[in-house]
Amino acid sequence: MNLAYRLTALVMILGVSACSEAETGTPMGAAQVVKSPNPWPTPRLASPGAPPQILALWMNETSIPSGTDWYGRAITSTNVASLEIRTESFSFVAQRIAFGDFRFRQHVLDMVPYYKRPYTLHVIARNTAGDRDELLVPIAFR
Repeated sequence: MNLAYRLTALVMILGVSACSEAETGTPMGAAQVVKSPNPWPTPRLASPGAPPQILALWMNETSIPSGTDWYGRAITSTNVASLEIRTESFSFVAQRIAFGDFRFRQHVLDMVPYYKRPYTLHVIARNTAGDRDELLVPIAFR
C-alpha cells in the first residue's frame, strides 16, 4: 500500500472516533436513585405520539456487590412501550407491570476483576414511535 492510502485510512479512523455519540440523557445522582419516592407518583396519562417521560426511578443499590440481587422500579408516562437498562457492557429490558410501571430484578454473579468498576447506567424509556427519554446514573460493580 502506498503512503497516501495509509494516511487517508488513518484520517478516516480518527474522524470516526471523534464523532462518537456523546451522552445526552439527564444526569441523576446515585444518592437520588436509592431514595424511594414517598409517595410514589402515578403514571402520567399520555397519548401514543407524546414524548415519553421517566417520572421516578429507584434501585436498591448503585454500588452493587457480586452475588447479590439488584432490583429497581421506574414510573413513566403511560405511552412508554419499553424501558431499557444498559451500560457499555450489558443491556436488558425492565418488565412492565402496568402501563407506566416498570420493574427489574437481576442476580449479579461473581465477575472477573476487569468488570468490577464504575459505569454510567442508561435508563431509556421509548414510546412506539422510538422517541426516548433517558436518565444517566453512576453505578459501580464491586
